[in-house]
Amino acid sequence: MDRRVIYLSLLGLALSACSNVETRKEAKGDFDYVNFKPEAELKVPDGMTPPAKKQLFAVPELKNTDGAVGQAVDIRAPAQVLPLASGSRIDEFDKTAAIWFDKVDDNRELRDQIVKAIKDYLQTEDVALTVEDVSNNLFESDWFHVEDESGYLFWKSVDITESWRFKYTLVTKPHGRSVGLNVELVDYMLTNDKGSTKKIDPIEKQRVEMAMLNAVTGQLDYQYRINNRDDRLARANMQIVELGQSKDGEPALIIDYPRDELWSYLPGFFEQYNFIITDIDEDKFVFDVEYTYVEASVWDTMWGDDAPVVDFPDGTYRFKLKDSDGKTELIITDDQNNNLGDESLKKNFEVLEPALSFR
Repeated sequence: MDRRVIYLSLLGLALSACSNVETRKEAKGDFDYVNFKPEAELKVPDGMTPPAKKQLFAVPELKNTDGAVGQAVDIRAPAQVLPLASGSRIDEFDKTAAIWFDKVDDNRELRDQIVKAIKDYLQTEDVALTVEDVSNNLFESDWFHVEDESGYLFWKSVDITESWRFKYTLVTKPHGRSVGLNVELVDYMLTNDKGSTKKIDPIEKQRVEMAMLNAVTGQLDYQYRINNRDDRLARANMQIVELGQSKDGEPALIIDYPRDELWSYLPGFFEQYNFIITDIDEDKFVFDVEYTYVEASVWDTMWGDDAPVVDFPDGTYRFKLKDSDGKTELIITDDQNNNLGDESLKKNFEVLEPALSFR
Protein backbone atom coordinates (compact mmCIF):
# COMPACT_ATOMS: atom_id res chain seq x y z
CA MET A 1 0.00 0.00 0.00
CA ASP A 2 1.19 3.54 -0.77
CA ARG A 3 2.65 5.02 2.42
CA ARG A 4 0.97 8.32 1.56
CA VAL A 5 -2.44 6.61 1.69
CA ILE A 6 -1.63 5.30 5.18
CA TYR A 7 -0.48 8.70 6.42
CA LEU A 8 -3.42 10.64 5.02
CA SER A 9 -5.88 8.10 6.34
CA LEU A 10 -4.80 9.10 9.86
CA LEU A 11 -6.82 12.29 9.50
CA GLY A 12 -9.74 10.40 8.04
CA LEU A 13 -9.84 8.19 11.12
CA ALA A 14 -10.16 11.25 13.33
CA LEU A 15 -12.54 13.22 11.11
CA SER A 16 -15.03 10.45 10.34
CA ALA A 17 -17.72 8.23 11.82
CA CYS A 18 -20.12 11.10 12.50
CA SER A 19 -22.77 8.71 13.73
CA ASN A 20 -20.36 7.87 16.56
CA VAL A 21 -19.43 11.37 17.67
CA GLU A 22 -20.25 10.33 21.22
CA THR A 23 -20.12 6.53 21.15
CA ARG A 24 -16.64 6.36 19.57
CA LYS A 25 -15.17 7.62 22.86
CA GLU A 26 -17.20 5.34 25.15
CA ALA A 27 -16.22 2.03 26.66
CA LYS A 28 -18.33 -0.97 25.67
CA GLY A 29 -20.03 -3.05 28.32
CA ASP A 30 -22.09 -2.82 31.48
CA PHE A 31 -22.22 0.42 33.49
CA ASP A 32 -24.39 -0.84 36.37
CA TYR A 33 -21.65 0.05 38.81
CA VAL A 34 -22.57 3.72 38.33
CA ASN A 35 -25.87 3.10 40.12
CA PHE A 36 -24.35 1.09 42.97
CA LYS A 37 -25.24 2.36 46.40
CA PRO A 38 -23.12 1.49 49.45
CA GLU A 39 -24.77 -0.72 52.04
CA ALA A 40 -26.09 0.98 55.16
CA GLU A 41 -23.91 0.60 58.21
CA LEU A 42 -24.85 -2.32 60.43
CA LYS A 43 -27.08 -1.20 63.31
CA VAL A 44 -26.42 -2.98 66.57
CA PRO A 45 -29.25 -3.07 69.16
CA ASP A 46 -28.67 -1.47 72.49
CA GLY A 47 -26.94 -3.70 74.97
CA MET A 48 -25.07 -5.70 72.34
CA THR A 49 -21.42 -5.41 71.45
CA PRO A 50 -20.81 -4.38 67.80
CA PRO A 51 -18.44 -6.62 65.80
CA ALA A 52 -14.84 -5.52 65.51
CA LYS A 53 -14.06 -3.48 62.38
CA LYS A 54 -11.04 -4.53 60.37
CA GLN A 55 -9.38 -1.44 58.94
CA LEU A 56 -7.67 -3.59 56.33
CA PHE A 57 -10.87 -3.53 54.27
CA ALA A 58 -12.01 -0.02 55.13
CA VAL A 59 -12.92 2.15 52.13
CA PRO A 60 -11.42 5.62 52.55
CA GLU A 61 -13.56 8.67 52.09
CA LEU A 62 -13.52 9.74 48.46
CA LYS A 63 -12.57 13.24 47.39
CA ASN A 64 -12.99 15.07 44.09
CA THR A 65 -15.89 12.87 43.00
CA ASP A 66 -17.10 15.28 40.32
CA GLY A 67 -15.17 13.51 37.53
CA ALA A 68 -16.74 11.57 34.67
CA VAL A 69 -17.96 8.02 35.29
CA GLY A 70 -19.50 5.28 33.20
CA GLN A 71 -20.34 6.23 29.65
CA ALA A 72 -19.07 9.77 30.24
CA VAL A 73 -15.46 8.55 30.56
CA ASP A 74 -13.42 9.16 27.39
CA ILE A 75 -11.46 5.92 26.98
CA ARG A 76 -9.43 6.88 23.90
CA ALA A 77 -5.65 7.02 24.04
CA PRO A 78 -4.09 10.51 23.90
CA ALA A 79 -3.40 11.76 20.37
CA GLN A 80 0.26 12.20 19.45
CA VAL A 81 2.22 14.13 16.87
CA LEU A 82 4.03 11.66 14.60
CA PRO A 83 7.36 12.75 13.05
CA LEU A 84 6.64 10.92 9.78
CA ALA A 85 8.77 12.96 7.37
CA SER A 86 12.56 12.94 7.09
CA GLY A 87 14.02 15.63 9.32
CA SER A 88 10.85 16.01 11.41
CA ARG A 89 11.07 16.01 15.19
CA ILE A 90 9.29 16.93 18.41
CA ASP A 91 11.27 19.43 20.51
CA GLU A 92 10.30 19.10 24.17
CA PHE A 93 12.36 22.19 25.02
CA ASP A 94 10.86 24.47 22.37
CA LYS A 95 7.06 24.53 22.49
CA THR A 96 6.68 27.38 20.00
CA ALA A 97 5.73 24.73 17.44
CA ALA A 98 4.00 21.37 17.74
CA ILE A 99 6.39 19.79 15.23
CA TRP A 100 9.70 20.92 13.74
CA PHE A 101 11.12 20.19 10.31
CA ASP A 102 14.85 20.40 9.61
CA LYS A 103 16.11 20.99 6.11
CA VAL A 104 16.96 17.77 4.27
CA ASP A 105 16.98 19.10 0.69
CA ASP A 106 19.47 21.88 -0.02
CA ASN A 107 18.02 22.43 -3.48
CA ARG A 108 14.60 23.54 -2.22
CA GLU A 109 13.38 26.04 0.38
CA LEU A 110 12.06 24.20 3.43
CA ARG A 111 9.33 26.75 4.18
CA ASP A 112 8.03 26.53 0.61
CA GLN A 113 7.98 22.74 0.86
CA ILE A 114 5.81 22.84 3.99
CA VAL A 115 3.40 25.37 2.48
CA LYS A 116 3.13 23.16 -0.61
CA ALA A 117 2.39 20.13 1.60
CA ILE A 118 -0.45 22.03 3.30
CA LYS A 119 -1.93 23.10 -0.04
CA ASP A 120 -1.52 19.66 -1.62
CA TYR A 121 -3.23 17.95 1.29
CA LEU A 122 -6.13 20.39 1.23
CA GLN A 123 -6.45 19.80 -2.51
CA THR A 124 -6.79 16.03 -1.95
CA GLU A 125 -9.76 16.83 0.31
CA ASP A 126 -11.24 19.43 -2.11
CA VAL A 127 -10.75 22.13 0.52
CA ALA A 128 -9.47 25.61 -0.34
CA LEU A 129 -7.35 28.08 1.59
CA THR A 130 -9.38 31.10 2.71
CA VAL A 131 -6.41 32.97 4.24
CA GLU A 132 -2.91 32.94 2.76
CA ASP A 133 -0.85 35.53 4.63
CA VAL A 134 2.62 34.62 3.41
CA SER A 135 4.39 37.53 5.13
CA ASN A 136 3.07 36.45 8.54
CA ASN A 137 3.35 32.70 7.85
CA LEU A 138 -0.38 32.30 8.50
CA PHE A 139 -2.87 30.18 6.55
CA GLU A 140 -6.49 29.16 7.15
CA SER A 141 -8.55 26.48 5.49
CA ASP A 142 -12.14 26.43 4.38
CA TRP A 143 -14.49 23.85 5.91
CA PHE A 144 -13.84 20.11 6.03
CA HIS A 145 -17.20 18.31 6.03
CA VAL A 146 -18.02 14.71 6.93
CA GLU A 147 -21.61 13.52 6.61
CA ASP A 148 -23.36 10.42 7.92
CA GLU A 149 -26.17 9.29 5.65
CA SER A 150 -28.95 6.78 6.00
CA GLY A 151 -31.49 5.37 3.57
CA TYR A 152 -31.02 4.47 -0.07
CA LEU A 153 -31.28 6.34 -3.39
CA PHE A 154 -34.30 8.72 -3.31
CA TRP A 155 -34.89 7.99 0.38
CA LYS A 156 -31.33 8.86 1.40
CA SER A 157 -30.97 11.54 4.07
CA VAL A 158 -28.12 13.21 5.96
CA ASP A 159 -28.42 12.42 9.66
CA ILE A 160 -25.27 14.09 11.01
CA THR A 161 -22.82 16.62 9.59
CA GLU A 162 -19.54 17.37 11.36
CA SER A 163 -17.34 20.21 10.08
CA TRP A 164 -13.93 21.65 10.94
CA ARG A 165 -11.86 24.64 9.89
CA PHE A 166 -8.14 24.95 10.67
CA LYS A 167 -5.42 27.59 11.03
CA TYR A 168 -1.80 26.75 10.10
CA THR A 169 1.03 28.83 11.54
CA LEU A 170 4.70 28.48 10.57
CA VAL A 171 7.56 29.36 12.93
CA THR A 172 10.88 29.96 11.17
CA LYS A 173 14.27 29.84 12.88
CA PRO A 174 16.59 32.78 12.02
CA HIS A 175 18.99 30.48 10.14
CA GLY A 176 16.12 29.25 7.95
CA ARG A 177 17.03 25.57 8.21
CA SER A 178 14.33 24.71 10.76
CA VAL A 179 10.64 25.50 10.42
CA GLY A 180 7.95 24.69 12.96
CA LEU A 181 4.27 24.05 12.29
CA ASN A 182 1.27 24.63 14.55
CA VAL A 183 -2.29 23.63 13.66
CA GLU A 184 -5.30 25.09 15.47
CA LEU A 185 -8.96 24.21 15.11
CA VAL A 186 -10.58 27.64 14.68
CA ASP A 187 -14.16 26.68 13.90
CA TYR A 188 -16.38 23.65 14.49
CA MET A 189 -19.98 22.69 13.73
CA LEU A 190 -22.00 19.57 14.50
CA THR A 191 -25.52 19.25 13.09
CA ASN A 192 -27.89 16.37 13.84
CA ASP A 193 -31.57 15.76 14.57
CA LYS A 194 -31.16 17.57 17.89
CA GLY A 195 -30.02 20.78 16.24
CA SER A 196 -26.59 22.39 15.82
CA THR A 197 -23.70 23.11 18.16
CA LYS A 198 -20.33 24.78 17.82
CA LYS A 199 -19.04 23.24 21.05
CA ILE A 200 -16.34 20.60 21.00
CA ASP A 201 -14.76 19.05 24.05
CA PRO A 202 -11.04 19.76 24.64
CA ILE A 203 -9.94 16.16 24.08
CA GLU A 204 -11.73 15.94 20.73
CA LYS A 205 -10.28 19.31 19.68
CA GLN A 206 -6.77 18.16 20.49
CA ARG A 207 -7.28 14.92 18.57
CA VAL A 208 -8.37 16.58 15.33
CA GLU A 209 -5.51 19.10 15.55
CA MET A 210 -2.98 16.30 15.98
CA ALA A 211 -4.57 14.37 13.12
CA MET A 212 -4.26 17.37 10.81
CA LEU A 213 -0.60 17.86 11.81
CA ASN A 214 0.10 14.22 11.01
CA ALA A 215 -1.71 14.45 7.68
CA VAL A 216 0.39 17.46 6.59
CA THR A 217 3.58 15.73 7.79
CA GLY A 218 2.65 12.60 5.84
CA GLN A 219 2.04 14.72 2.74
CA LEU A 220 5.48 16.32 3.20
CA ASP A 221 7.11 12.89 3.45
CA TYR A 222 5.36 11.85 0.23
CA GLN A 223 6.57 15.09 -1.38
CA TYR A 224 10.17 14.36 -0.35
CA ARG A 225 9.97 10.95 -1.99
CA ILE A 226 8.65 12.43 -5.23
CA ASN A 227 11.49 14.98 -5.18
CA ASN A 228 14.08 12.23 -4.63
CA ARG A 229 12.68 10.25 -7.54
CA ASP A 230 12.74 13.31 -9.82
CA ASP A 231 16.30 14.13 -8.76
CA ARG A 232 17.44 10.59 -9.51
CA LEU A 233 15.81 10.70 -12.94
CA ALA A 234 17.43 14.05 -13.68
CA ARG A 235 20.79 12.77 -12.52
CA ALA A 236 20.46 9.67 -14.68
CA ASN A 237 20.58 11.93 -17.74
CA MET A 238 23.71 13.71 -16.55
CA GLN A 239 27.33 12.66 -16.83
CA ILE A 240 28.08 11.69 -13.26
CA VAL A 241 31.69 10.52 -13.69
CA GLU A 242 34.45 12.41 -15.47
CA LEU A 243 38.16 11.86 -15.97
CA GLY A 244 40.21 14.59 -14.42
CA GLN A 245 42.66 15.55 -11.74
CA SER A 246 42.33 16.09 -8.02
CA LYS A 247 43.09 19.46 -6.48
CA ASP A 248 46.52 18.01 -5.68
CA GLY A 249 47.13 17.21 -9.35
CA GLU A 250 46.63 13.43 -9.09
CA PRO A 251 44.82 11.45 -11.83
CA ALA A 252 41.29 10.99 -10.51
CA LEU A 253 37.70 10.24 -11.33
CA ILE A 254 35.53 13.25 -10.52
CA ILE A 255 32.14 11.93 -9.41
CA ASP A 256 29.04 14.11 -9.02
CA TYR A 257 27.99 12.72 -5.66
CA PRO A 258 28.70 14.14 -2.19
CA ARG A 259 31.49 12.22 -0.51
CA ASP A 260 29.26 10.73 2.23
CA GLU A 261 26.78 9.53 -0.38
CA LEU A 262 29.45 7.96 -2.61
CA TRP A 263 31.03 6.34 0.46
CA SER A 264 27.79 4.50 1.19
CA TYR A 265 27.46 3.37 -2.47
CA LEU A 266 30.96 1.97 -2.99
CA PRO A 267 30.53 -1.37 -1.13
CA GLY A 268 27.88 -2.33 -3.68
CA PHE A 269 30.27 -1.49 -6.52
CA PHE A 270 33.03 -3.60 -4.95
CA GLU A 271 30.75 -6.60 -4.53
CA GLN A 272 29.49 -6.46 -8.11
CA TYR A 273 32.90 -6.00 -9.74
CA ASN A 274 34.89 -8.64 -7.85
CA PHE A 275 36.66 -6.44 -5.29
CA ILE A 276 36.94 -7.70 -1.70
CA ILE A 277 37.15 -5.08 1.04
CA THR A 278 40.07 -5.79 3.39
CA ASP A 279 40.14 -2.61 5.47
CA ILE A 280 38.13 0.58 5.99
CA ASP A 281 39.19 3.94 7.41
CA GLU A 282 36.00 5.93 7.87
CA ASP A 283 37.81 8.99 9.22
CA LYS A 284 39.96 9.30 6.10
CA PHE A 285 37.33 7.92 3.66
CA VAL A 286 39.59 5.10 2.46
CA PHE A 287 38.77 1.57 1.30
CA ASP A 288 41.53 -1.06 0.96
CA VAL A 289 40.51 -3.84 -1.42
CA GLU A 290 41.84 -7.01 -3.05
CA TYR A 291 41.10 -7.50 -6.74
CA THR A 292 41.21 -10.68 -8.79
CA TYR A 293 40.62 -10.45 -12.51
CA VAL A 294 37.93 -12.97 -13.54
CA GLU A 295 36.89 -13.03 -17.18
CA ALA A 296 33.20 -13.61 -17.90
CA SER A 297 32.47 -17.23 -18.75
CA VAL A 298 30.84 -18.45 -21.93
CA TRP A 299 27.75 -19.46 -19.94
CA ASP A 300 27.41 -16.00 -18.39
CA THR A 301 27.62 -14.47 -21.85
CA MET A 302 24.98 -16.84 -23.25
CA TRP A 303 22.52 -16.15 -20.43
CA GLY A 304 23.16 -12.41 -20.31
CA ASP A 305 24.55 -12.54 -16.77
CA ASP A 306 28.02 -11.27 -17.63
CA ALA A 307 28.94 -7.98 -15.94
CA PRO A 308 31.60 -5.74 -17.48
CA VAL A 309 35.04 -6.59 -16.11
CA VAL A 310 37.45 -4.01 -14.66
CA ASP A 311 40.80 -4.53 -16.38
CA PHE A 312 43.10 -4.13 -13.36
CA PRO A 313 45.98 -6.51 -12.61
CA ASP A 314 45.41 -8.82 -9.64
CA GLY A 315 46.49 -7.14 -6.44
CA THR A 316 45.76 -4.73 -3.62
CA TYR A 317 44.28 -1.29 -4.27
CA ARG A 318 43.28 1.71 -2.22
CA PHE A 319 40.25 3.86 -3.07
CA LYS A 320 40.56 7.34 -1.51
CA LEU A 321 37.65 9.78 -1.50
CA LYS A 322 38.25 13.53 -1.26
CA ASP A 323 35.60 16.22 -1.06
CA SER A 324 35.60 18.69 -3.94
CA ASP A 325 32.92 21.39 -3.65
CA GLY A 326 30.00 18.97 -3.36
CA LYS A 327 31.53 16.42 -5.73
CA THR A 328 34.02 13.67 -4.90
CA GLU A 329 37.54 13.02 -6.18
CA LEU A 330 38.19 9.27 -6.35
CA ILE A 331 41.93 8.49 -6.37
CA ILE A 332 42.96 4.85 -6.85
CA THR A 333 46.45 3.67 -5.85
CA ASP A 334 48.18 0.28 -5.96
CA ASP A 335 49.98 -1.59 -3.17
CA GLN A 336 53.07 0.57 -3.76
CA ASN A 337 50.97 3.71 -3.23
CA ASN A 338 51.36 4.62 -6.89
CA ASN A 339 48.41 6.39 -8.50
CA LEU A 340 46.72 4.61 -11.37
CA GLY A 341 47.69 6.74 -14.32
CA ASP A 342 45.49 8.42 -16.89
CA GLU A 343 45.97 5.54 -19.34
CA SER A 344 44.63 2.93 -16.91
CA LEU A 345 41.65 5.10 -15.99
CA LYS A 346 40.90 5.86 -19.64
CA LYS A 347 41.09 2.15 -20.57
CA ASN A 348 38.53 1.28 -17.88
CA PHE A 349 36.37 4.37 -18.18
CA GLU A 350 33.64 2.65 -20.22
CA VAL A 351 33.20 0.22 -17.32
CA LEU A 352 33.79 2.60 -14.41
CA GLU A 353 31.60 5.45 -15.66
CA PRO A 354 28.21 3.63 -15.56
CA ALA A 355 29.29 1.52 -12.56
CA LEU A 356 30.14 4.56 -10.43
CA SER A 357 27.09 6.48 -11.62
CA PHE A 358 24.91 3.88 -9.82
CA ARG A 359 22.11 4.32 -12.31
